[in-house]
This record gives sequence, C-alpha cells and structure tokens, in this order.
Amino acid sequence: MKYKLIVRPKDDTPAYTYQTAADMARISTDFLRQLEEEELILPKWMSGGLRGFSAADLDELARIRRLREDLELDLPAVEIVLHMRQQVLGMITQIDEMEQWFTHREAELLQEIHQLRHRLAAEAIWR
Repeated sequence: MKYKLIVRPKDDTPAYTYQTAADMARISTDFLRQLEEEELILPKWMSGGLRGFSAADLDELARIRRLREDLELDLPAVEIVLHMRQQVLGMITQIDEMEQWFTHREAELLQEIHQLRHRLAAEAIWR
C-alpha cells in the first residue's frame, strides 16, 4: 500500500519582506511577528541585509492561518500540529525507503530462486 502526501518542493530562498509575506498569507504583520517570537516561523537573511520569507515559508504561514481560522487552534496547539505533520512526513519518507528496499530485495531473491531452479534442472538432466 502506498502512502503519498503531495508536498511541493521547498524553495528556501527568502524573497518576500514582512509586509509582502503577511499580505500574501493574508495575515497581519503583527501576527507574523508573533509567530516569529513563538519561533513557529523564522525569517532568513535576504540580499541587501533585509530579513524575509521564502515560498516554503508562505506555505507554512497559510497552513498556520488555516489552523487558526478553520480549526480555531491557539498557537501552542498549532505548534503541536505542525510538529506532528513533520513527523508524519518523516514517516512517509521512511515507508517509501522501506518499500524501495523490499522491492529491491524481492527482486534479488526472485533472481536467486530462478538461478537455483536453473541449476536444479541442469543437475536433473545429468542424472
């Protein structure tokens, strides 16, 4: 069984200022600063000496906004949900890696069975 979660590749290059990031995520700059204080989102240094946010950060900000608005979660609960999400993503990666390993190992064992059958058939002819 395949467990897949669609996750866009993360672009961690900061390109959006506080105001732009807040506008794009549809949150206030005050709330954005509160998220930074709570370390739920951390700006990165951009060229020109400003701190800003990446496309991946904007996705996270939108996720936080939805958790707050749709589920009415407070920030500690949001932090727990985000942490659990990261754990699930990590487990999905592990499952995918295990599936690849098992598929590879199955192919090796099938090849070994084929070789053994071939050898047994050859030995049976000579008897």
